[in-house]
Amino acid sequence: MQDFHVHTGHFKGKLYFSPEEVAEGMKALSVERYYFSSTSTGSVPFSEVRHEIEELISLSEGRAVPFLWVTPDMLEDSPDLSAYFFRDFVGIKIHGYHHDWDPYGEPLRRVLAIARDKNLPVMFHTGGCERSDAGVYMNICREFPDVRIILAHGRPIDECVAVMKECPNAWADIAFMGVKNIVRLRDEGLIGRVLWGSDFPVMRCFYDIPPDEYYRKRVEEVREALGGEDFSRITQDNFTL
Repeated sequence: MQDFHVHTGHFKGKLYFSPEEVAEGMKALSVERYYFSSTSTGSVPFSEVRHEIEELISLSEGRAVPFLWVTPDMLEDSPDLSAYFFRDFVGIKIHGYHHDWDPYGEPLRRVLAIARDKNLPVMFHTGGCERSDAGVYMNICREFPDVRIILAHGRPIDECVAVMKECPNAWADIAFMGVKNIVRLRDEGLIGRVLWGSDFPVMRCFYDIPPDEYYRKRVEEVREALGGEDFSRITQDNFTL
């Protein structure tokens, strides 16, 4: 099983998801490979972010692979982002809700051009406000058809479906996505571009049950709703990054 959406770092100034917590949690849940980024990005010096990333990779026994979370300030500081590629990242994370990215502005298009040149996927957080809803990324998906773009959370689902149907390079991960919306992606013929994502361990900010208990319950709910074959597709077969 693989997980496309995992985090380490400070969250909303209140909690800290330590590399140890994440590494131990993913191992206990038998997640073979997980893609992660640091929620500390933009709120602490980048040296701390770098330390978190390196520590989680070191602790993960080969399971953790990093995405580089990019902020507008980072792009302004290093227009080609070379100052921040201190290792071989497997993708770029953009959070248009927490950071003020124009969804089709020149800075974001520059990030996509960097991703294209490096042959990296880009994950967009979707939902929370108009500038980060899935539909606003239609134009950038069209302009960069050779960049795989993952609409994390797939919110709102109608917009996510519309973008995925229009743009073959658009994917979705299902972190915090309602089960009925996951089933809808399957019924719309899009299951081949859907990835398991959990946002682990962010769920401990929203639910009273422990993150590992939430995770196991979520696995069973989604497996039951999709059936074994499609569950295997979103948790393993579709992971061709």
